[in-house]
Amino acid sequence: MRKQATTDDFSRRTALKLGTATGMSALLGGLAGCLGGGSDKSSGKLVTKDQIGSDDAKTSLTYWMLPDQSHTATENKEVAKVVEKFLRTWAKNHSDAGMQIEYQTNLEQMKTKLLQVVARGSAPSMSQVDSFWVPNFYKDLQPVTDAIEDPDDWYPFVKDVMVQGGEWKAVWKNTDCRALYYRQDLMDKYNDGKPPETWDELINVGKTIKEKENMNGYMYNGGKWEATTFDNLAMFWAQGGDLVNDQGKPVMGNGKNKEALLNVFKFFKRTIDSGVTPKRIANINDYALLRQAALNEETAMFLGGNWQITVMKQKTDKKTWKNWKVAKIPQMKADMDSTGTGGWTEGVFASDKQKRKAAADFAGMYAKKENMATYCKASGNLPTRKSVYEGTKYFSEDPYMQVYKKLLENGRARPGYPIYLTISSEWQTAAGKVITGQASPEKAVNTMIQNVNSQYNS
Repeated sequence: MRKQATTDDFSRRTALKLGTATGMSALLGGLAGCLGGGSDKSSGKLVTKDQIGSDDAKTSLTYWMLPDQSHTATENKEVAKVVEKFLRTWAKNHSDAGMQIEYQTNLEQMKTKLLQVVARGSAPSMSQVDSFWVPNFYKDLQPVTDAIEDPDDWYPFVKDVMVQGGEWKAVWKNTDCRALYYRQDLMDKYNDGKPPETWDELINVGKTIKEKENMNGYMYNGGKWEATTFDNLAMFWAQGGDLVNDQGKPVMGNGKNKEALLNVFKFFKRTIDSGVTPKRIANINDYALLRQAALNEETAMFLGGNWQITVMKQKTDKKTWKNWKVAKIPQMKADMDSTGTGGWTEGVFASDKQKRKAAADFAGMYAKKENMATYCKASGNLPTRKSVYEGTKYFSEDPYMQVYKKLLENGRARPGYPIYLTISSEWQTAAGKVITGQASPEKAVNTMIQNVNSQYNS
């Protein structure tokens, strides 16, 4: 597998902070440096750092980009090459159009700025948009339906967010997912070679491993940060739980939703009370800490992100990393399944016919199967089209990618409504109190629901 920059743990941690009230101004690690040192050196008259195509073209576009997803990316040169190729192709096919690049180096400021300029009627012609943000811009994003090849080839979770009123609102170009990481040798020894599929199985095999091997059975994000919510939400969603309704009103305190929520927090308590999980997970606020625990033989299983296997391959020898496999997240019952999905989209805001068409043509480049495969391979992300996992060797011959392909069938995105920030923050607080024994699951869940409803109603 291609070697990548090992900045994933920091950048993922920072990006996930966008889902918390306390991390709204966090910088995306490494992005600021992308604008310096790269200079204004042209990569060809069609593509320069700030201008694509002619700067006095009949159709002039503005494009908001993150440096690490652009042709100026410095930490991942492969991404830079791929994006430059896309931009060059677009420029050659649109001789009457030009594109002015406006770089965004702070994620939360980017979202806030985008909301502001859209409200003023001065939105950029096109922009990279976090998939989590898309619902905030449904009324303003222009259709890119014509750029979508084979709609049935896209995962259900993509269409659930991208399609509104029969129109595709953006091109979801890459994604990620959460999975159970487990040591195959320990599963061979204590669980007939199979990873646990249910909470009961996880607790049972975890207890055996704790007793026989003197290591933690299972670890997960439990600190005060977004992954504590997002990673574990899969256990809530798999039970049929909903955090909000279609209008963005919190409903997690209603009937089956509350029951599902309480079940998850009771599971947190079980992991601690059984000795399978150490209380110190209440301080885990970085995926790197889980990876380190795994490679230091401190845990037999952990709940992590798909990108972590790439870093593990860089940090240890082949024999060690190949012993770590991935599987679906254990659920309350074996027939339940879910995983959280993130990623980025390309959105078009220009309403002028010519500008919209030119912008949609570029966004559509990421929708093409071959292009998506190339971009996701370079960036280390997962494709959002199912056929990419079969038609490209990089994905079809990688056993990890084939597991992720299946997990994404039950992928789900976080609800893109303002109240989610409060929900996530309260979830994190509640989880911490249960993990450390400061509150019972019932009390923690009731307090969480009360605080979320109070914030919403105010």
